Amino acid sequence: MNRANPADLRRAADVAHTYVKAGILFVPMPALDQADHDALVAQSAKRLEKMAQLAEQVLP
Repeated sequence: MNRANPADLRRAADVAHTYVKAGILFVPMPALDQADHDALVAQSAKRLEKMAQLAEQVLP
């Protein structure tokens, strides 16, 4: 197992803290490698976009 870059870990912690402050339930997922990390980030962005669209429908 390769250790993560400290700067990447700080960014991940910042994102997690932002989710907590916003009241967004999330599941921390370990990334297998950089490609897996990129795929998980893209999936997260898609989910956040979907959540925003749903929120706009409820709160026009």
